[in-house]
Amino acid sequence: MVISADPAYPPLHWHDGKNFHGASIDIAIRIMKDLGIPYEVRYLGPWKRVLNAAQNGGIDLIATLKTTPERTSFLLFSDLVLVNPVAAFVRNGNVFPYNKWDDLIPYRGGIARGNRFGRPFDDFMDGRLAINEVDNLETALKMLQARRFDYVITGYHSGMAYMASGKLDDKLVPLTPYLIETANLLGFVASSPCAVYLPAVNKQLQKLQKEGYIERVLLQAREEWRLAPYLGKN
Repeated sequence: MVISADPAYPPLHWHDGKNFHGASIDIAIRIMKDLGIPYEVRYLGPWKRVLNAAQNGGIDLIATLKTTPERTSFLLFSDLVLVNPVAAFVRNGNVFPYNKWDDLIPYRGGIARGNRFGRPFDDFMDGRLAINEVDNLETALKMLQARRFDYVITGYHSGMAYMASGKLDDKLVPLTPYLIETANLLGFVASSPCAVYLPAVNKQLQKLQKEGYIERVLLQAREEWRLAPYLGKN
């Protein structure tokens, strides 16, 4: 089974120039080992290239991502792996009044290219918000600090990881309430012969959830990234 992921989305998954790391990767590998399924974790480049490979049948599994209508056309999704709230990050000291999505409309936003956050927020973002895509989250956060964006939207866990690694804890803050709380799931390529393993993977996921493994591995990944962040290369 060929597994890949977004190379720049810590602490869930990131590539350090040699290997993939992160909670999603550890979970996928653990399940493959438990089920006795041969696997390879393959680096393909930027996130868009990973999605294209999945659409073209070049890989078997993405670890992990959010479900969207477009992605369900070529992926079969597992049960819940972990919940990854989505937040709008702003400059500390420039926090604007925010209670609902409409409050973002007057401002300029940024996201990493290829990011989707789940419906109905994606529909609102596409139709109502002034959003620009940039190459990766690190670039988006730099543009936020440079006042080229008023906010950046990303998964809460990933945003907090980049803030910690870039010593931005006192410079950026996530707005609350979160924009949306959606699940990150394993995505099997529907055309792959490996898709037959989905029921067994779901059963193993339930077991790991009950054992507390998912929560532990996420905490470990946060610490691993904090100690050895890999910035500006993916």
